[in-house]
Amino acid sequence: MLNDLDATFQSLLTKNGNFGSEIEISFELPNREWSGRLSRPTLNLWCFDVRENLKLRNSERQIQKTANGSTITKAPRRIDLSYLVTAWARKIEDEHRLFWRALSVLKPILQLSPAQCEGALRYQSLDIPIYVADMSLCPVNLVDLWGVMDNQMHLGFTLQATVELDTLFVQEVPLVLEATLYTGQAEKPSTQQLTSLDTGIKIKPKSKDQEAQSDQDQ
Repeated sequence: MLNDLDATFQSLLTKNGNFGSEIEISFELPNREWSGRLSRPTLNLWCFDVRENLKLRNSERQIQKTANGSTITKAPRRIDLSYLVTAWARKIEDEHRLFWRALSVLKPILQLSPAQCEGALRYQSLDIPIYVADMSLCPVNLVDLWGVMDNQMHLGFTLQATVELDTLFVQEVPLVLEATLYTGQAEKPSTQQLTSLDTGIKIKPKSKDQEAQSDQDQ
């Protein structure tokens, strides 16, 4: 779900912000080591806090009709995801332009419909409220937050989205973070069994930064 929200924000910023290929969008922790590796102007959206929105908790039971009858379920929990948005560039004027462009793109958004989102967020039953640069909703002190990141405090604004979490959803497939692809020869390909193994290639899911770089290279 977090990856889908990252992808949604990246899509909104890329399309509505009209960022050129020289601008990167990152979701990594903006600590001193990360900022020291930057080679291009970068917009960073770091998710720093996740907590349930108790004001939106719905304790009423819901009735869902199925092929075998009806089942009674609980409403999904509402989860607040808080991001810190910062801009990074060698020249302060470029940094401020990038920062203001991002704020101009996100601030007008009051909510996102599932159809505007990426991945599993498209199956949310409710619109996703968005709060931009509203410090009254910030769950932590930003000065303290920068203190634990071992980096100089940077100009930034908060971005909060409230998504649904279905606590009754059952994960039917295992979580795969890394897989190995084997290639070789088979006497009978229809059996899908390799009789002569050539090599094994490890495959890892791409990070959002790597996906963005691939899109720019294409």
